[in-house]
Amino acid sequence: MTTAQITDNPLVHELYELPGPVVTAYLNSPFAGPGVDDTDLRIRALLDDARGFGAAPDALTALGSVLGTVRPGAPPAAAFVGADGQVRMFSLPGAQVEDQVHCAAVPHVLPLLAWRQRHPAYALVMLDRTGAELVVRPAGAGQPILATVDGPDDEIERNAPGGWSQPRYQNRAEDSWQHNAGRAAEAVADAVAASGAELLIVGGDVRAEQYFLDKLPAGVRSGVAIKTISGGRSPDGSEQHREAVVEALVQEHVNDESRRFLERVQDRSGPGGLGVLGPAPTIHALARAQVQVLLLAEPEQEPDTPQPEPTTAWFGPQPTDISEHRSGVLVPDGEPDHGPLREVLARSAVLTDADIRILPEGWVDGPARGVGALCRFTVASASG
Repeated sequence: MTTAQITDNPLVHELYELPGPVVTAYLNSPFAGPGVDDTDLRIRALLDDARGFGAAPDALTALGSVLGTVRPGAPPAAAFVGADGQVRMFSLPGAQVEDQVHCAAVPHVLPLLAWRQRHPAYALVMLDRTGAELVVRPAGAGQPILATVDGPDDEIERNAPGGWSQPRYQNRAEDSWQHNAGRAAEAVADAVAASGAELLIVGGDVRAEQYFLDKLPAGVRSGVAIKTISGGRSPDGSEQHREAVVEALVQEHVNDESRRFLERVQDRSGPGGLGVLGPAPTIHALARAQVQVLLLAEPEQEPDTPQPEPTTAWFGPQPTDISEHRSGVLVPDGEPDHGPLREVLARSAVLTDADIRILPEGWVDGPARGVGALCRFTVASASG
């Protein structure tokens, strides 16, 4: 199964073109209920923090202007501002993010990428013997696309007259159900391909569901995760809870994918393997453009234990200019920059077209020191 990359949005790549220091601000949803709207006070606090971090004057002006457009009722927002005032803005529907601001040589993208990871593209199809209702949710919690699929056949009843003719009527009804399921399968296959959905949720009439799965193209069955949901296409009370159930299935799928990548990294780690664990080996792999998937998690650290690895990394203008040491990055016409370790790792991963998987807080048995990677090739195969 191929999972859509959370780093494939061109706007994410453009963030690394902003001149530093880059100011990054995340603003949670403005309060939309009754009472005092504190949005302006919260924005002012973010600007004060950014000023204290040494943000450039043009960046502060631009940040205040763009955050001022976020009003009560709007979803959370992420703003990235270069030292020259260039702005990149993202709306984050459904994000769980606190107000925060950062000012560094590299943008603070991990909360944005974590939000994108939690909102993959998926399709929901509710079936009965006449057709289906289809909902396609684009990646990033985009507006859903709704469609009704009507099958070509309308002879769907099995309560035909008795006697010798009953098997013939039953067979005609079964054929009609299969034809209608085939039409639904065609529509779903087209929708999955167009949206890049990586998850298909199926519900409705049990018999229609089986016919639908039988008719679904093999490429769809093997290329997306398929999960089932209870309830019917027609109103039966289940629709009142369907949104919450679907959301839980989506998050289960996201966690399944994270677990799958983590297991692949751990199983393939070791000399000559495609998995690497720990910051230093991951940095070395990124410097060779080896990384296919970068894994990041909050590292477990015992109280009062010194950090065994650096919390920052150095980088230069090229995607593979990355090192845990300043002397490891050579910039002919200038000096290397440095920034928070995970953000510098993310920069190199994005710019070398690698994917990133961010494990949620509290994840058990994560990668060593919170960093790992699945590589495209080994060093031996690259030189052979």
